[in-house]
Amino acid sequence: MKTRLADLGIWESRWNKALVGSSTGVWDHDWKRGEKYYSPTWRRIRGMSDEDPLPESTQAWLDLLHPDDRDHVIHCIDRQNEGDPDYTVFEYRERHKDGHWVWIECRGDCVEWDANGKPTRIVGTDTDITARKQAEEATARMARRLDMALEISGIGTYECDLTTGVVDWDDRMYRIYGVGRREDVRVGGLWETFLHPADRERVLKNVDEHMRNGDRFSDQYRAVLRDGSDRIIRARTMTFQDGNGHKMTVGANWDVTDDVGLHHELERARILAEARNIELEAAKDRIEHSAMHDYLTELPNRRYLDEVLDRMATQYSGSEAGIAILHVDLDRFKQINDRLGHDAGDAMLVHTARTLRRTLSENDFIARVGGDEFVVVSRLGAIEEPASSVATRMIDALREPMIYEGHRCRVGASIGIASHRGDAIDVRQLLRNSDIALYEAKRQGRNRYVWFPGAA
Repeated sequence: MKTRLADLGIWESRWNKALVGSSTGVWDHDWKRGEKYYSPTWRRIRGMSDEDPLPESTQAWLDLLHPDDRDHVIHCIDRQNEGDPDYTVFEYRERHKDGHWVWIECRGDCVEWDANGKPTRIVGTDTDITARKQAEEATARMARRLDMALEISGIGTYECDLTTGVVDWDDRMYRIYGVGRREDVRVGGLWETFLHPADRERVLKNVDEHMRNGDRFSDQYRAVLRDGSDRIIRARTMTFQDGNGHKMTVGANWDVTDDVGLHHELERARILAEARNIELEAAKDRIEHSAMHDYLTELPNRRYLDEVLDRMATQYSGSEAGIAILHVDLDRFKQINDRLGHDAGDAMLVHTARTLRRTLSENDFIARVGGDEFVVVSRLGAIEEPASSVATRMIDALREPMIYEGHRCRVGASIGIASHRGDAIDVRQLLRNSDIALYEAKRQGRNRYVWFPGAA
């Protein structure tokens, strides 16, 4: 029994640690005991501290929800409390303590019932999905713009599987050729019947040559519709190989009979279609970059630093190598802010970031952790002296003045150094030790470095 309880304790500890490092908060509504529990992460999602009071009533909490979501949430909670499996997950917006809206994904389910089968305890999690919702909205806006551009210009798009012969037309393709969706579209079938007799041989030869070579190509030809009218069709086609190894073509057709001058607009729409995935990836990269970097200096931020420290602790624990953390704080930075304004202070922070990048080696990691504080993480080799050399180079480099609107702005640097090598590197304690050493450097007169535990 003791072993089982110990195992349960270990699993509970792991679970709690995992939740603390995530954006998922836990809640527990025990109706039988009249108890409710909300984890620290649940509070942090809403900008609340452990001391902040919870809403006094259900109505007070509902008043914090987005007006468009309240009825939906009430319905979902009612169904969730009844144990309806279709309502174990729902999403809504709640007002953050600082005033903005937070998108929350609520997952809950019944874990205890009374003798009549009525749920008496509901347990669940709330997850902050604001970033995901923003990305989805950006994607949806881009998709709407693309679809509107295609609709306005009359472009039809298609995808063709040359391995299976399956062809997929969108609605605009059917409209261009004047047929209904019930028509069977396959390779060598419907589309070929519309080609003008005078153009048929040339067009099919052009398609065959480019399909064989895997080229991207364009063409313009006449189509004879079933009502007897001739239309001029412009086409763009490209080939690729999908994940199943099938040779595929994707393309666009549009009717340019009435206005050939639409060419440039249609070309732009094609480029937008090709660029859609690239733009989505770029948006994702921008979001990830913003989450891990300081907006002003473009240096890694505290979140990025924590990830690097955890990775280095695992990498170097138990080896001869170790980690040195240099905690840097600018001297006389406040005077620049007070005398020349915050723009000058921002310029000095950017200047400091550039100076540190030039001074440090490619193997050193540097982050801005807030205000005028920076943290440098270096890998230790056989001796610890290189960390002192790094600190000296930084102090010397940061003495050099920066010219801002005709003013010579000069700061210094106080640096606290803490290092560890061997087993069980506690990176959080190491970071605290470097901070202690930093304050000792400040106390000793600034513009210097101090080793921990040299701080007294």
